Amino acid sequence: MRARVTIAAYGAVEGRIQTLTTRQGLRFTLYDSLHGRAVSCYLREGQQETMRGLWDRRAVVQGRVSRDAITGRPIAIRNITKIEPRPEARTGSYLEARGASPLRPGDPMPEDTLRKIRDAW
Repeated sequence: MRARVTIAAYGAVEGRIQTLTTRQGLRFTLYDSLHGRAVSCYLREGQQETMRGLWDRRAVVQGRVSRDAITGRPIAIRNITKIEPRPEARTGSYLEARGASPLRPGDPMPEDTLRKIRDAW
């Protein structure tokens, strides 16, 4: 089994905030909207108030994001500088989507592309 190689840089990850805990430091789990995987988020002392009312809500978390060097999937966020709540999507809002361009001959079907991306993880 290979050791996980990570890279880190300032960035942001959008997802749903879950699993708040104060054991061994203040942290929470963010379920990444793009990959559907857990991202461990570590808050500094004094940032407790930031989390009030954000459990089970969508948010964008900004800070030093560690990512898997091969897949680019976020693994952890430290030195968090901002947590921005996002509005929940309304039921059926996808019906209001506009601007999809037609496929050209030879283009893969969208569901095939999504399946390929999901299978890579």
